Amino acid sequence: MASLNGRTIAFVEARMTSEMAGLIERHGGVPYPAPVLQEVYLKDSPEVQQLVLDVCAGRIDAVTLLTGVGTQALVSTAAAMGREAEFIQALDQLTIIARSPKPARVLRQHKIHIDVMPPEPYTTADLVNSLQEWDLSGKVVALQHYGGPNRPLVQHLQDKGVEVREVTLYTWGLPEDEAPVLKMVDGLAAGNIDAIAFTSQPQVGNLLTIAAKAGKESSLRAALGAESRPSDGDSDGGAVVASVGPVCTRRLRDAGIPVDVEPEHPHMGSMVLALAEYFG
Repeated sequence: MASLNGRTIAFVEARMTSEMAGLIERHGGVPYPAPVLQEVYLKDSPEVQQLVLDVCAGRIDAVTLLTGVGTQALVSTAAAMGREAEFIQALDQLTIIARSPKPARVLRQHKIHIDVMPPEPYTTADLVNSLQEWDLSGKVVALQHYGGPNRPLVQHLQDKGVEVREVTLYTWGLPEDEAPVLKMVDGLAAGNIDAIAFTSQPQVGNLLTIAAKAGKESSLRAALGAESRPSDGDSDGGAVVASVGPVCTRRLRDAGIPVDVEPEHPHMGSMVLALAEYFG
């Protein structure tokens, strides 16, 4: 059976810290949590509240939900406005597009149907392909972003004649306490950490920002092999870099950080197992 054999695995996940640590421990590793972001909710935003009102009033034809957190934040906003039941009922009458099982899970919890969900690995390209047969021309489609805009998806919808209503339910802020992250960066530079795991693309930018503010970006990049490896090359030194899936991998490589491990299925459990198999 594949095992991490006592290796120290750093991870920068913020929301599911205990779950990630448990996965690493079950595969024989030592978890090293260092969250690099925190969710900043925008439920009081007039833009978000207006979307709730427009859904309830029937002024929206379809809703595209990209994350589970954002989906729940939208429902929570409606609840804070005293219109949760009305909003859920209205939402269930629209065309509902879910990018992955995460928003789909929240929708099912509220008994809201799903019209479109792409296959794995749930990338923007997969979602675009899944929308090819849907005639959305002239429709008003609300698009829930995750921390930042998804320009390729917006462009695709606009090219199909869609009126896109973009809304951001939350942004990814820096953690209040950056000390654990900087300690992790020092541990990577000292060779005391065997691997680092990324579970979402916003983590990449935040980690580099935190390191840069402390004057440690160069040492971080060196520890991750960014100075000595091609972006698509294998590890020949430094900590092993694991990415949960294609979207995260693309962001890492765009930042000049090579990726050593990416699981076949984009899940945390699959990534930790792939790491264990990598170390063999």
